Amino acid sequence: MVEQPGLLRVSPSRRARLLEAQQAANIDIRHAQIGCARIRYAVKAGVGEPLLLCNGIGANLELMLPLLKYLKRPVVVLDLPGTGGSESTLFWPSLRRYSRFAMEVLDHAGYTGRFAVAGVSWGGGLAQQIARHQHKRVSHLILMATSPGIIMLPGRISAIRRMATPQRYLSRGYMAKNASAIYGGELLNSPHKAVEHARFIMPPTGLAYIQQLLAMWGFSSLPWLHRLRCPALVICGDDDPLIHIGNAHLLAKLIPNAKLHVMHGGGHLFMTMRSEETAALLNKWVESAGVID
Repeated sequence: MVEQPGLLRVSPSRRARLLEAQQAANIDIRHAQIGCARIRYAVKAGVGEPLLLCNGIGANLELMLPLLKYLKRPVVVLDLPGTGGSESTLFWPSLRRYSRFAMEVLDHAGYTGRFAVAGVSWGGGLAQQIARHQHKRVSHLILMATSPGIIMLPGRISAIRRMATPQRYLSRGYMAKNASAIYGGELLNSPHKAVEHARFIMPPTGLAYIQQLLAMWGFSSLPWLHRLRCPALVICGDDDPLIHIGNAHLLAKLIPNAKLHVMHGGGHLFMTMRSEETAALLNKWVESAGVID
């Protein structure tokens, strides 16, 4: 097996686990030279229009593998500059700039037509940005555990404070101790689940983490959500300490053709902790042209 350059930043034992997880999910790891950065991304084969999946802040693509495993459509998920196996590069960060990285990766993968876009947490803002500027190509929008941007109903201050530090990517002990307070839901009183989640983390560079924070500080979709015309599915957990459930209701109300689904008992990571259930919801909704029960 050819060594993936990005995995050289992690220990041999973690590297082996990451490679094993990639194989189990049946994904193809690729690289694209975009500007000054070499970007790592993954493609999962499937049937129908592709789904572009936008990850959370600082997150590497392996953290989405539990969800990818059950999705039926082709899926493309990338490591943004400085995360996972992608190189860091200097640029002034904005979600519009990040959307260009994502679109160039999608085109590099050979998907130049219509596609669905999904976003998790920070990536939900990116997905909204893509749906706005690629409205002729985006067929469906899926928003998970996210908000309209910097103008939002705040989550618990204690959770946001613990989340803001990159320590959650650097220390398993920090994750085990704080995951319940940060993510809620499925991780309540379950430090073993937090440790298992942490086993697949590749820490972002400090530059990348700051860039992504700055990009979200300048973003709000509230002025233009009413202009989105693609069907949208908004999913949230009702026990998410980071993203107040009111944000999901707001998104579903302001996007004209949107449906809201609440995962009862779900925390901020419901899409990976309850991946089969989440994927079944996504598969049914996209295949039925935006109709859910």
